[in-house]
Amino acid sequence: MIKYLKSILCIMLLGAVLPSYAYSANDAADLSYRVVATVTDSSGSLKSSFEVGEEIFVKLSLSYTGAGRAPVYGFQGKLQFDSYVLQNTSVKTEKDISMKYSGGAINYVYLDMTASGKEDSMLQNIGTAVFQARNTGTFSFSLSNFILTNKDATHRYIEPFEEVQIIVGSGVKDTSKALLYEDIVAAKALLASVTIADNPKTIYEPDFWYPTQAAQKLREVIAEAEAVFDKEAALASEISAAVEKLSIGVSNFENSKIVGPKRWAGPDGSNSTIEFYYTVRASVEGGNGKIADGFEVQTIRATTSATIRMIPGEGFETEYIIINGEKFIGRDIYTIPEVSRDTTVVVTFAKKTPFTDIAHDDWFYSSVRYVYNKGLFTGTSETEFSPSGRMSRAMLATVLYRMENQPNVEFANVFSDVQSGQWYSEPIIWANQSKIVNGYGTGKFAPNDAITREQIAVMLYRYAKSKGSDLQTGISSLSFKDADEISDFAKESITWAVSKDIMKGNNDLTLNPSGLATRAEVATMLQRFNELE
Repeated sequence: MIKYLKSILCIMLLGAVLPSYAYSANDAADLSYRVVATVTDSSGSLKSSFEVGEEIFVKLSLSYTGAGRAPVYGFQGKLQFDSYVLQNTSVKTEKDISMKYSGGAINYVYLDMTASGKEDSMLQNIGTAVFQARNTGTFSFSLSNFILTNKDATHRYIEPFEEVQIIVGSGVKDTSKALLYEDIVAAKALLASVTIADNPKTIYEPDFWYPTQAAQKLREVIAEAEAVFDKEAALASEISAAVEKLSIGVSNFENSKIVGPKRWAGPDGSNSTIEFYYTVRASVEGGNGKIADGFEVQTIRATTSATIRMIPGEGFETEYIIINGEKFIGRDIYTIPEVSRDTTVVVTFAKKTPFTDIAHDDWFYSSVRYVYNKGLFTGTSETEFSPSGRMSRAMLATVLYRMENQPNVEFANVFSDVQSGQWYSEPIIWANQSKIVNGYGTGKFAPNDAITREQIAVMLYRYAKSKGSDLQTGISSLSFKDADEISDFAKESITWAVSKDIMKGNNDLTLNPSGLATRAEVATMLQRFNELE
């Protein structure tokens, strides 16, 4: 009898223990969830298509998919979105739930600190993220690293999230603007990934750093690029210029890297510094300035930086710094980030321009200075160059006429809209007589029409031909996405201009042949043309 009672007692104890054992992997049996994203507009109406500028509200909730129910001890996860298409403007948090935007995602975090859990009703609304549609495009909201925990911190089951597609505007991204955004993100990531300091004493791993001034200049270029990106009606030329300027800004920043002393393992296994020294010699070519005393010849420890100071003459500025044959944009104080051999530096100086609407850090600055000092361009006023202003057909004809030293021309009534006595009359007649321009075939030249990129290529090609220049291209076709948009009359000229690096495509592999060129862009192309070897 006693043996029988012991058996009954054992069975009862097992019955009490088994449920606990069975549920130890979860706080309740059949416990599973689904994350639901509800997308609405500002009126609360469900939507999936929006226009640029509209507000978008995304509310997340979790619903049960199994029969089990249990308190909430903690959860976390990320709601990911395309930050090119949408901009997160705010979050509407629920009690005790943290929501923060970071790196193109909304991060949700909740942790119960009472050890007793929180009512599961909180899962009906874990927060709303508010966005503004900033650009046309199509993408899907998605989740990553979304987990819900048991009391013992093990994970509960969450069913795969069904992505929610969003369409803004036409649903098609502007590829050039998308590229600008990617470049902005990459530039910011670069700044965040490196050491920024001035003359640090203890940085050896990594053994390099970037000056604070260089970092600040890159931040300013990024801010300018962001301003273009945020501009709703940004022109293709503005976007292209921003992409190029940002590329130059990143390149300048990378070139500012300063490398500290290298360390090698000594014979006893300890760290020791082995030092080598090189000579840096600086000289001036062409006069109009000098190298500061003490900077003409320097002895520099290997892999460290060398700084050279230039003193321009009155009314001049440092034009180029040529280091071992490689040309760099000049500055009055220039640092070679890392000296790894005996180095020869040649410095040239150029006359300053009177223009107050261009700055030394502008990507086109040196080209504007070049065409101004060569007498090819004048300003739009005594103190303004108007770099973003449109270049007209008459302006380019005039520039080419100046390049030819303004030969005498006998006026002829070739075009009905080019009358004698105008500032562009002789240049246009000369260009026609030199077979550089033909007009529009209706007896008109349209001198005040803004010139397109393909028209620039044609005029430069014909001018080069009139000079007997080498017109061999070395390429037979162009690989740009919009190559089929090049007019038939311009294909040969553009192929030549691209092969000679006079004209360059955009980073999105387009050429934009019918796009209108700014004065800054034409100045840059003319400098490249004149410097052809």
